[in-house]
Amino acid sequence: MPRAILFDMGGTLDGGVHWLNRFAALYAEAGLDLARERVRAAFDEAERRAAVDDVMLTCGLETMIDRHVGWQLERLAADRSMRSAIVERFVARVRRAAEENAPMLAALSARGPRLGVVSNGCGNVEVLCAELGYAPYLSAVVDSRRVGLYKPDPAIFIFAAAKIGVPARSIMMVGDSFDRDIRPARSLGMMTAWLVDEASRCPDPSLVDVRLRRVSELPSVLESAVAGAGVPRA
Repeated sequence: MPRAILFDMGGTLDGGVHWLNRFAALYAEAGLDLARERVRAAFDEAERRAAVDDVMLTCGLETMIDRHVGWQLERLAADRSMRSAIVERFVARVRRAAEENAPMLAALSARGPRLGVVSNGCGNVEVLCAELGYAPYLSAVVDSRRVGLYKPDPAIFIFAAAKIGVPARSIMMVGDSFDRDIRPARSLGMMTAWLVDEASRCPDPSLVDVRLRRVSELPSVLESAVAGAGVPRA
C-alpha cells in the first residue's frame, strides 16, 4: 500500500470525464450541432478567463460552473437560455461523483495512507474539496493558482510530496491525464493509477502501475495488488 495517494480533481475526483468532453456532450444533448473545434475554442477561452478571475478564487461549485458556461456560450455566440440547464446537469454529475468518491476516500484514509489533491485549479480547490465532502480525509490540497506551479511541471508534484510529508517513491498519483498526471509523476518515481475510458490509448504502458475505469475502484484494486504483491514500493 502506498504511504500517500495524490488525486487529480478535474476529470478524476469530480466525475471521471474531462471537462471538455463533458461540455461537448451537454451541448449535443441541448440540440447544438457544434464542431469539436468550436467547443474546444470556447472551452479554452473559458479556461483562460477562469485562471485570472477573482471570483473563482473563493467560489463554490455552482458559481464556478455557471461562470465557465457563460464564457463558453459568449464565445460560441449561442443561445444563453440554455445556460442554467447545462450548469445544472454538469453540477449534478459532480455531486453524484462526490457521493461515490467521499466514501472511497474515507475507506482509503482508514487504511493509513495520507491523501491529497493536486489540481490545475482556479484558486478554489480547497473550497470544492470542502463542499464535496473530501476535506476531512485530505492531508494536503495543492492548487496550481495558489502555489504558482502547474501540471505537467514535475515541480508541482515535488511541492505536493513535501507538503504531504512522504517521499515521492512512496506516493501514488491518480489522474485521468497521461501527460499531465501520469508522465510527470512517474518521472519522480511515483506510483501511478491512470483513470481511463474505452477510447483511451496508452502511450507508454511501462509508466502505469494501475488502470481504473472508476476512481472509486481504487481501494479494492490496491487490496488485490497488495495481496498479490503487485504494487511496488510501500
